[in-house]
Amino acid sequence: ASGLKFRSVTGNSDFYDRVLQDTDFRPADALHIGRDNHFNTLSQQFTLEGTLGDSQWVTGMYFDRDRHDLGGEQKTPMHLLPYSAKLQGHSAALFSHWMIPLAERWTLTLGGRAERDFVRFTPQGGDSRDASWKRFSPKVALQYEWMDDAFLYASVADGFRAGSFNTFSPAANYPAYAPEKVRSWEIGLKGGALDRRLLYSVALYTMSIDDMQVQQMLTPGVVYIANAASARSSGLELQTDYLLGDGWKIQGALAANRTRFDSFADGANDYSGNHNPFAPDLTGNLGLRYDAENRWYTQLNLSAVSRTYLDAANSNSRAGYGLVDLDVGRSFERFEISAYVNNLANKRYDAVGYQNGFVDVYSPPRELGLRLTFDL
Repeated sequence: ASGLKFRSVTGNSDFYDRVLQDTDFRPADALHIGRDNHFNTLSQQFTLEGTLGDSQWVTGMYFDRDRHDLGGEQKTPMHLLPYSAKLQGHSAALFSHWMIPLAERWTLTLGGRAERDFVRFTPQGGDSRDASWKRFSPKVALQYEWMDDAFLYASVADGFRAGSFNTFSPAANYPAYAPEKVRSWEIGLKGGALDRRLLYSVALYTMSIDDMQVQQMLTPGVVYIANAASARSSGLELQTDYLLGDGWKIQGALAANRTRFDSFADGANDYSGNHNPFAPDLTGNLGLRYDAENRWYTQLNLSAVSRTYLDAANSNSRAGYGLVDLDVGRSFERFEISAYVNNLANKRYDAVGYQNGFVDVYSPPRELGLRLTFDL
């Protein structure tokens, strides 16, 4: 091995969450939720990277420790339910990633992550509940450089999202939910043309998901995560950047996705075959940008989203919509200043029937502002 590089990253996240929220939006105080939480996470990652012959590799270790103090209350017309609890846990993982040239234009990528998660939940006045999970997530990819500026690839990988307890659902006795497991297959093409004035990428993927974690809300303010038995997600993603010349550039992206529950029974409800909430079938954006020689720029962006379902029953949805944003500014050596207009046409795209039909969420109106960005 040669060219070794060692890196250590230490992080500490300390966050206070204090909220008092009316959940029926009426003058009388019939329904509300309150939260008074303190979340603390300490993390440490070590990585070592280098080369072995023509191969490039990176390997490392990751650790974190959670100490969360949870508190709050849920008000219903019948009673006020205060709650207090502690959520503690830790994770440890070993990972490695290798890029191995096989021939002149072929490259094999091998990777893996072995992880263990532990969670302990202790409600005030109650017994502690423990849960732990172990998982190995491998990845294999093969890349072929069929032109100097373009390559094809295919990959298969496993993913894992740890489970936990529904810490904000005292009325449901804090039910646990299992880890979500994903296996994904992807093929794609990336490259450039016209002296790299044109950059493009195409990706086709499918994922099989077991114990998919889905957010549910049966009554206002009572949110919990349940596990769907299985789901499948497939899609196509297209992206391109094209330099038109004389400072003009056009950017575009389109994503088509189909995510459905293969099987999902939640109590007496059967959601098999339904759309996954908050996963639209189509999203896209188209942008036009002009950069002047004196460092002024203008950017116009159009984004669009198809119909989005708001619950697992698919009984409430938000219609598709499109937004136009405008940004004009000037960049300097260490900072940038710009004026912007979000939602230029003042389009309304309210989510009517959010939280299982109990809540309407109003869309943000047109917004005008000034933005100052520093490069430290």
